[in-house]
Amino acid sequence: HEHDLVMTTAEDSGVLKEKLFGSTAMHLMRKCPCPVWVVRHTQPERSTRILATVDPTPLDEEQNAINIKIMDLATALAQRDQCELLVAHTWTFPAEQSLRSGYFVASSELDGWVLRARDLHRHRLAELLRPYPLGDLKSRVYMLKGEPHHMIPKLAAKMEVGLIIMGTVSRTGVAGFLIGSAAERILRQVDCAVLTVKPEGFVTPVRL
Repeated sequence: HEHDLVMTTAEDSGVLKEKLFGSTAMHLMRKCPCPVWVVRHTQPERSTRILATVDPTPLDEEQNAINIKIMDLATALAQRDQCELLVAHTWTFPAEQSLRSGYFVASSELDGWVLRARDLHRHRLAELLRPYPLGDLKSRVYMLKGEPHHMIPKLAAKMEVGLIIMGTVSRTGVAGFLIGSAAERILRQVDCAVLTVKPEGFVTPVRL
């Protein structure tokens, strides 16, 4: 029926946090053609903090379109509910640990590469956020070095986030099945509400 949003409750077993996003919620987030908002049974009526997770990536139109959707939703909800908006981007320098443990690159040279990579990520993030009125909101921007499935749950827990808004872009190449391993690992570690959005043109594998 071309709905804009599906809301459902998390399947909280009350025993293991990993069970919070059970099979039904995960199936919806993978396959539902519109955004899916999963809430806890004990969820407060309004979130005091919203966490938007973005990944500005050059030459990746699908990912960048998802980033815009995430920021549009996050800023609109933060303005409506007058709550704090946190924006987080995680980054890594590929093979940094392997390079540091080897003898092929001088430590000072590698440090320079990492700093340049950090500055590039910071520039991309600033370009993504430029159109949004973050100065008119109570907001914080985090650029975290590390894997997203490690850094995002830690930040959400530390800041007592009530809602995470994230994209479901899969690199598996399986049509109609989104989310991806990193996002699913995040979902299985958080105990707050999550709103997931899909890229334009997503076609559900479910047939009536």
